[in-house]
Amino acid sequence: MNYNDLKTLLSSKKITVNCFCEQLQVTRQGLQKSLDNGLLPYNKILLSCKLLNMTPNEFFGWNSEATGNVATNIFGGTNTQNSNEAIKALGDQLREKDRQISRLLAIIEKGGRK
Repeated sequence: MNYNDLKTLLSSKKITVNCFCEQLQVTRQGLQKSLDNGLLPYNKILLSCKLLNMTPNEFFGWNSEATGNVATNIFGGTNTQNSNEAIKALGDQLREKDRQISRLLAIIEKGGRK
């Protein structure tokens, strides 16, 4: 979710951005920068989902089937073992995506040739 999406969502729920920021204990600018850079801290994600009555999958617009409910298990799971397994699985997925991005950037730097 980016900042503009959040503003739209908050407006639909009749919540002001300032009120939301107060609840998260962040500035409006800090929230915007974190969301737009994809660097919203874990504890702020949890609180945002709680305040908005959403799952992390809903908050980020993730397809539950595509993620295997990993995010829901991490953020909303009550079973610590399952949560740890979900965090490991998500970490593995993120590392693989990072490798793919690095390979693509290397190809681009070489002018598109393998």
